[in-house]
Amino acid sequence: MKFEISKITERGQVTIPEIFRKKYGFMGGDRVVFIEKDKGLFLRSSREVDMNDLEEMFKKTTKLKPKNNLTAEQMDILNEGMFR
Repeated sequence: MKFEISKITERGQVTIPEIFRKKYGFMGGDRVVFIEKDKGLFLRSSREVDMNDLEEMFKKTTKLKPKNNLTAEQMDILNEGMFR
């Protein structure tokens, strides 16, 4: 796992390190989607996420009744697979 550290400016801006911008194809002017998870934030390019589909998915998942006794960690693993 690679990591880099960025500083949040007074205006709340963060620079995505060059290594990750190149690897994931982020370009100046791109929009990003922040998804809150139990263990932090998940960042995706808005080009890869259809916001209407994302909103529909969240509406549906809030109405679901669990069929299995999954832990929060197991659900996170399943959810992460949706965004790969």
